[in-house]
Amino acid sequence: MSRTAISGVLTALLVWMAAVAESSAVEPRGLTLSLEDCIHSALEAGPQRDLIVADLKAAKARLDEAKAGRFGTAEYTQIVGVVNEARGDPVYSPDKQTDFFNGLGPFTRLELDVRLPIYTFGKLSAALEAAEKGLSSERARGEVTEARTVLETKRLYYGLLLSQQLTYVLQDMLDSMDEAIELTEQRLDDDSHQVTELDVLRLKVGRSKFVAGVERVEAATRLTKSALARTIGLDPTTKFEISDRRLRPVPFEPGALESYLDTGPRSRPEWKQITRGIEAQEAVVDLEEANFLPTVFLGTGVRYAVAGNRDDQENVFANDDFNYLQPFGVLGLHWNLSYFTNEAKAAQARAQHEKLLAERRSAETGLRLEVEKAFVSVEEAQAKIDATAAGRKAARGLLILTVTNYDIGIGDGKDLFEAFGLYTETSTDYFRAVHDYNVAVADLSRAVGSELLDLDY
Repeated sequence: MSRTAISGVLTALLVWMAAVAESSAVEPRGLTLSLEDCIHSALEAGPQRDLIVADLKAAKARLDEAKAGRFGTAEYTQIVGVVNEARGDPVYSPDKQTDFFNGLGPFTRLELDVRLPIYTFGKLSAALEAAEKGLSSERARGEVTEARTVLETKRLYYGLLLSQQLTYVLQDMLDSMDEAIELTEQRLDDDSHQVTELDVLRLKVGRSKFVAGVERVEAATRLTKSALARTIGLDPTTKFEISDRRLRPVPFEPGALESYLDTGPRSRPEWKQITRGIEAQEAVVDLEEANFLPTVFLGTGVRYAVAGNRDDQENVFANDDFNYLQPFGVLGLHWNLSYFTNEAKAAQARAQHEKLLAERRSAETGLRLEVEKAFVSVEEAQAKIDATAAGRKAARGLLILTVTNYDIGIGDGKDLFEAFGLYTETSTDYFRAVHDYNVAVADLSRAVGSELLDLDY
């Protein structure tokens, strides 16, 4: 092959390599999921979904329990057994009290007791408010989990995209190295004085490093893909691909930091959770303090017992534990006078309330700091993209020039190997910078409590 032909082939390979490194040569197969699809699936079918639903059900049940307190309590008790025979009346009986096993027969006794609260001095209203605010806090806690799920899904998606992109870059460079080795060996076969066996060896050493790099990145791709499948709730045996084939910076124009600091922290579900938790704990304090006061209630019910082997006593003054019918209705007052126990419970509730207030004060500054750190990370990542893009462009030009010099005989295999390595390194740095930028924007979305990208999930 002539020198001109070799130069043309290598130059064409470099142009092709630069283009393919930006996109996938592999077409999507089977189930194809976009970032929006992955986030939606993670929220609807991910491993955290069932936990959120279960916690919400528990909070809803506590609210139902508090509401049921307005209807009071009802208890039903029934026992059955055997009792000895008893005939006669309080004046005369042929049976003796000590005849325990004489004429044994069945008996039953039941009691229905209903208590309806009339005035509780705020106990019912405090319990209801605590349960309502608790449910609201639990919903906010579910939103916290969902926000973390969204961020984790984005990280895994961008991580998988990065691994695939680096695989394409390394594989393209590996193919180019193979072409360079083949052309160099052909020159040796043609007894060209422009190359030596040392050039071939250097290129083969470089190729082995690219092979190892491809294997490492492909292993990372498989692990990241498995982690993404788990996060979005896919069966481990389900085959899927992500729809994006090229890693690009997400389209985002950051606003002013002050605007994020003004609205971001209080838009976070964490803020809602602790605020509702404080309100719920305030109601718990009211409930514990109301326990120092009595509860006025209306009691009603019926007591009934029957034993067939005993004479029913019709004298109202006769005491009979086995034959009676006693309906009743009373106005009652229940008062727990265990002052020290009540005070200890109230003190615990007040201490928990103070703790939540302290946590909110800490959260207010902590959430603002998270916004600021996320914003700075976006700026740093953007600057890194600009720097690595310039380096990658320069490395591409250096590689093309090195190939040309190598072709016309003023370069050697070492220069070509180093140029391949430098271009791979700068390309890797660039795509990692893009990945870091996309993740930083995702983290900023979580920090400000709202989606900053045009995503519909």
